[in-house]
Amino acid sequence: MSNEIRDDLIRTKETINTFDFLSLEELDKVKLLNRVDSKFVIHIKDFPDILEEIKSDYKVLQIETKRIHRYESLYFDTVDFALYKYHHNEKQDRFKVRYRKYIDSGQCYFEIKYKEKGNRTDKKRAKRMDINMTLSEADIKMIEHDLIKGETLQQKVWVYFDRITLADNNFKERITLDLNIRFDNNKTQKSFPELVVFEIKQEKSSYSSSCIKACTKRHYEETGFSKYSTAVAMMEDVKNNNFKPNFIKINKLING
Repeated sequence: MSNEIRDDLIRTKETINTFDFLSLEELDKVKLLNRVDSKFVIHIKDFPDILEEIKSDYKVLQIETKRIHRYESLYFDTVDFALYKYHHNEKQDRFKVRYRKYIDSGQCYFEIKYKEKGNRTDKKRAKRMDINMTLSEADIKMIEHDLIKGETLQQKVWVYFDRITLADNNFKERITLDLNIRFDNNKTQKSFPELVVFEIKQEKSSYSSSCIKACTKRHYEETGFSKYSTAVAMMEDVKNNNFKPNFIKINKLING
């Protein structure tokens, strides 16, 4: 990690500590399990300035004294990456399957994210004791899809990242800000300390969001960025033509 990125991380921590904060119970007011998502990928050098610009409109999640939280996820797919291919081929009714663990709290969930028509996402999840390397019978029963049977899914990619979570003052919008993203498929590892992924979750799509405005004024474009699909496209021998524009954007960001 370069000295410049370390300095940006220090500025990020200093800025996020100036936000008003909210608790997990308050954040539950904006669960938005069925929602519209907007995503932006930015360079971390712009991150502290964006946070400074929007801090009067949002509160940050604080658990105990922490405002930046560690996550790890294990994603599942078929042996031939059918779920990845659904995303790559822009199939409208597709889904992702994962375990997600909140490292700081120890909480763990089995999750299924269904992408419906447009940008709407519906998420189902159930609490689990820990991440399992194979899906349990209870996990398999949760998967509802005509083309994929849950018992055909196997572990594929680990994704690690640090997350800041914001909610707007009116509890109509929830934002996750993911940084220090790392991928591991048990053969190859990739890390992206230069990038921050913004995901703005709303009941209805609205570009009046202060966060969206802060990104677009800096000429960042909304982009469809999936950590799982990006990891597979970069590290596995699979077709990835439709994701190449994202790779070009990422390389431009990383290389200035």
